[in-house]
Amino acid sequence: MSRIYISGKISGIESEAPALFQAAEDYLNSIGHKSVNPMKIEAKHDQSWSGFMREDIKALCDCDEIYMLCNWKTSEGAKLELYIAEKLGLKINYQ
Repeated sequence: MSRIYISGKISGIESEAPALFQAAEDYLNSIGHKSVNPMKIEAKHDQSWSGFMREDIKALCDCDEIYMLCNWKTSEGAKLELYIAEKLGLKINYQ
């Protein structure tokens, strides 16, 4: 079972992002993946964008794949996560 990190836009859509990420998590789990939902990573930092990204990138590095939500192109964080995933040789999946 591969670990797959869910990546997509959060900043600017904070009220709708949890449902988008949860739907992706439910889908990925239903097809046999162990998904990592960044919306559920415990925030042990100052709640800044860079604090969230540091935690998220740590989680991404423990995964085998990344799953890009369809809104990823408008997210600086998701673009950074995709770049890292590509450089680490993770399998890239798109919604």
